[in-house]
Amino acid sequence: MSEDDLDEVMGIEKVSFPNPWRRSFFLADVPRPDGLCLTAEDEGEVVGYLVAWGREEVHLANLAVAEERRREGIAGLLMQELMRLALAWGAQSLYLEVRESNDGAREFYSGLGFVATFLRKGYYENGEDAIVMERQVGPEDAG
Repeated sequence: MSEDDLDEVMGIEKVSFPNPWRRSFFLADVPRPDGLCLTAEDEGEVVGYLVAWGREEVHLANLAVAEERRREGIAGLLMQELMRLALAWGAQSLYLEVRESNDGAREFYSGLGFVATFLRKGYYENGEDAIVMERQVGPEDAG
């Protein structure tokens, strides 16, 4: 991801989340030394993106796919790349937070080997709880 991608990223972000990240959040993450900002593109158009932080323990901070391109495997490809890079960095684990009500995302992450490990009460701005999901990084992530 580069600053040039942010108009398209923000378009996806705004329709994907009830409280989308601000542009300034992405601008701070693009140059972050321990960060990873990936885009998935089709014919030059951004159709999905991922933001993660860390090296030994990697935190998936944001993942979204354009509404009209969902269920095409784009999120899975972004996650495969994250897992491959996490392995290369020597990471031991990946983790994320997901809204308790987001059954589709929870099912998606479970399918990638993530397991629910903790409940963060009132984590989101509307008071909704977050489920922390974790996954170990291993040789199967080599790609």
